[in-house]
Amino acid sequence: MDALNPAINMSRVALGLCRNPPGWVRRVSYWENIMALPPATTVCEDEHGSVQNTSYFADALSLQDSTLSFSDVSQHVYTVLNSVLRRLAEGRTHVSADLSGGVDSTVISVLLAAQNVPFTAFHAGTDDKDNRDTQLAQKIAEHFAIDLIKLDSFTKSTAGFTIPDELRGFSEAPRAWHANLPHLTALVRSARERGSSIHCLGIGGDELFEPMPVQALLYFKQGEKMRAIKAISSVAAAARWPKVSTLRAAFSPETKQRELQRRLTRRGQNIPENIDAFSWFPNFTLPSWLSEEATEQVIELMRATPIPPEEEELDKYRFHIYGSLEFQGEVLRGMNEYFSETGLEFAAPYLEDDMIRSSLVYPGVLSGHGMSKPVILEAMKGTLPEFFYRDIYKSDYSFDLYQDYERSKENFLKMIGDSLLAELNLVDIDTVRTIANSPLGSSETLYDFERMTHMEVWLRENYV
Repeated sequence: MDALNPAINMSRVALGLCRNPPGWVRRVSYWENIMALPPATTVCEDEHGSVQNTSYFADALSLQDSTLSFSDVSQHVYTVLNSVLRRLAEGRTHVSADLSGGVDSTVISVLLAAQNVPFTAFHAGTDDKDNRDTQLAQKIAEHFAIDLIKLDSFTKSTAGFTIPDELRGFSEAPRAWHANLPHLTALVRSARERGSSIHCLGIGGDELFEPMPVQALLYFKQGEKMRAIKAISSVAAAARWPKVSTLRAAFSPETKQRELQRRLTRRGQNIPENIDAFSWFPNFTLPSWLSEEATEQVIELMRATPIPPEEEELDKYRFHIYGSLEFQGEVLRGMNEYFSETGLEFAAPYLEDDMIRSSLVYPGVLSGHGMSKPVILEAMKGTLPEFFYRDIYKSDYSFDLYQDYERSKENFLKMIGDSLLAELNLVDIDTVRTIANSPLGSSETLYDFERMTHMEVWLRENYV
């Protein structure tokens, strides 16, 4: 098979059906003999004419400065974010952004609205009348006189378990955002009607600004063992996790390799949330409905693709951040590939190089500030109105996916029964039917079925 007619890498397809596979192995292409570059990579030509690549990401993670104050960090992040947004808006006749009502998109929308360029914000809530995100988005739009366009609710537009009427041709990878395709199509159409040529998303904000359980381990690394124990105990109490088993998981000496081997040999295992949160590979699971053949392909691919040395050396916090930001970058790249001919570019300010550098050079342990995403919210004090700080709450959108599944379940099962996934022996259809006909154990089952669907769509578009 030559480069002009590449073959699909079925081992990578099998891996793509798993829950949350590790970042370095996700770089293995869905196409044979192609490897993706790691995140934050600069490609250049050296003095001898050879192509070289370097990554500043690991360097940024190693430059943490424990002498920085909370105020210093917040002010620096605010300055850099404003600079990033000015650059993204420069030369545009109109810009747009999401305004979900959550922290990340609200910050971007408010700062973009202050730029000297026409601006429109877009919101899609749910059919829940008590949805606080929708209420906050409306209040923010009114407070800053932002042009706000409300699209159909996600409850109506989500389509995670059906094949779209129109299938596209060749694409790099499956669309992890398949369920939101109707929403995004409507957004692109409306944004272009407004004259927008760039639309900013809030993805990456969770990774940069939301404190993670494993960040408490940075205290231990800095030699403050008792402070680490107190921080982990506080995390356990807030999440209502059992304290002793949480501490045991946090200080587990298990290596990346040993944990990876354990996860590969225990298909369909459900790991308690408190233990999973402090693991190397949170939520990475080979689902029970994966066929025996596909399971063997995944195991072989993982064994043939070792962890890069620079990532092997990362601690849990940095390892989690690295993989999570990389995934968000994949989402952004896929959206721009799909909508490349519309004239609208999707941008993610929090994933811009300068933002990653500025946000990851401070110690991630930021407790005691009494709010979610303390750095960015501290940075926006004096800009965001007080009412926003009194009601920081993220609405649950998994209900929309559940509603979508309930109305699509019959067609989903028929589609899977006639699917390429079944024909290529990637999924065990009997197990899928058993799970589908049983009470839903958790939203993870919905995400599993959604993942099957977007993989089936991609195979139908690309498999010959």
